[in-house]
Amino acid sequence: MRSRLSLLTISFAMLSLLAGCATAPRGTNTDAGTQQEVTSTRRHTTAERFAKTTDNELYNERIAQVSRDIRAICTSPANRPYYAKTPCLPSGMTEAHLKDGSRITPEARRVAERVFASLHKLNEDTRSLMISSGDAHLIKLARHSREMVDPKISALQSSLLKGAMTWAEYNRARLEVYDASRTGAPAE
Repeated sequence: MRSRLSLLTISFAMLSLLAGCATAPRGTNTDAGTQQEVTSTRRHTTAERFAKTTDNELYNERIAQVSRDIRAICTSPANRPYYAKTPCLPSGMTEAHLKDGSRITPEARRVAERVFASLHKLNEDTRSLMISSGDAHLIKLARHSREMVDPKISALQSSLLKGAMTWAEYNRARLEVYDASRTGAPAE
């Protein structure tokens, strides 16, 4: 089972990286002797840029769809027993979340299992999207998420589902994993 935490971390990193994916403005060349070569190169580069822009638009739309899917999971009334105890985003954590000494109920456990399974699928879809992008940094982030972040999240979710930790412990651990994954993501 996976948490939305890894997806949110990846999505944050992807959205930050997408800002850097825009093509650089074309330079100018005033040397008349190379004008024909520059024009030919420019045509080739323009075609490549168009393809990349189209790919980026498709990529952005797929990421936007993942974000909509996450939001639908977080706001679904059927998932309230889980999200009443922990926020959708770790940044939404309140003092009440961090002080909740109760343990998961059978109803919340059933809901959490379903939420975790849905979010795991979104995480895998997102990682596949990142890997298929061909962008070396996105590929590195996807692998880091799968190899380093997911095992922590899986252990955390397992502890919650078994009743081995309180909601406060779970929420604090979510924040720790979130912070560590943001600061420990592989550099470009």
